[in-house]
Amino acid sequence: MQADSPRFPTAVHLLVAITVATGAFVRWEPAPYDLLMLATLGLGPLLVWPSLRASLALPMVLVAVLALANGISLMVVEDLGRGLRFFGVSAYLMLSFAMLIAWLDRLGASLARTVLHAYAVAAVLGGAVAVAAYFRLVPGADAMLPKGRLMGLFKDANVFGAFMVPVVVLAVARLSGPRAATLRWAGVVLLGIVAVLLSYSRGAWINLAVSLCAYAGLRVLSGRVRPTLGTVLGACAAMGVIAALLVVVVDQPAVRDMLELRASTQGYDDDRFGNQADAIALAWEHPLGLGPGATEGHLSISAHSLYVRAFVENGGLGLWATLVLLLASMGRATWATLAGGEAETQRLLAVVAAALVGVVVESAVIDTIHWRHMWLLLALAWVPRVSTR
Repeated sequence: MQADSPRFPTAVHLLVAITVATGAFVRWEPAPYDLLMLATLGLGPLLVWPSLRASLALPMVLVAVLALANGISLMVVEDLGRGLRFFGVSAYLMLSFAMLIAWLDRLGASLARTVLHAYAVAAVLGGAVAVAAYFRLVPGADAMLPKGRLMGLFKDANVFGAFMVPVVVLAVARLSGPRAATLRWAGVVLLGIVAVLLSYSRGAWINLAVSLCAYAGLRVLSGRVRPTLGTVLGACAAMGVIAALLVVVVDQPAVRDMLELRASTQGYDDDRFGNQADAIALAWEHPLGLGPGATEGHLSISAHSLYVRAFVENGGLGLWATLVLLLASMGRATWATLAGGEAETQRLLAVVAAALVGVVVESAVIDTIHWRHMWLLLALAWVPRVSTR
């Protein structure tokens, strides 16, 4: 399937760009991102009517089934107020996903580029403020460093670290351009890696490593990058420069001590895995689920897994819908990357597919259901592939 991208940006491009560009400033809820996204969802259809083509049936049905699973489990939730609030956030994110894939189908790769570059703006601004705070270069630094872990203007260091991963992959994808642009994107790579590192999130570290490996593999398999001696030497040189700069950061005593602490087994790891085992046992006793947001009310700590939370709160149907939506989106972006097509779109889809691989892996140890950037990536996976024929 193809979509004819508009020659000039539409008002929806502008609305989405402004919304996504605020994505790193979510300390308070509703965040500016949420308010702007709701405004976009309300105004956007008046400006550009979303696509309703049958080609979107699979993702639309999957997100509808996930919403249905939430609705069914809501009927048995004990704390109705909490359940409604939790489901409300989930429903808003599902609606934004559905609307974005419909607009992507209508507007094509130009909207995908807008989203990714607005995301880069958000990550660069948020990451720069956060890293500056870590080294006490901006006021209010302590508020961005709870327990010595960098979280910037997020509420959680784990989410901040994961948020920075896709922009590192995007920046790596942009390193093959003109020299001036390459230097700028190399700076973004360094900033993103430092931000992920200083979040001290083991999940984000794994996410970054998996995403970068996935991107390299996709580019090689798609035939867009051939591992010649020149490319290997160039990649090694770039990695050497980045590694040298990272050594300077890691050489700071506070950074080194925290890295040693976070890289070792934590005392609560056994409690976390034991809690997940209890959660799964509880889920088998409640086939419809306990209801949206009910995990914390029945377990000693959070599930720390998207898949465990989906199973506990929304039953087998919720777990199935969650898994299939993530895997179908990741698979669709991967297929579009490997199937050939217009070079720029293929590269952007490789970025999205690789970032989704990282999210799918990290979701096993982190509850990601309300991560705004995950839903953006899921939507981008369905951008129409543009043929070169």
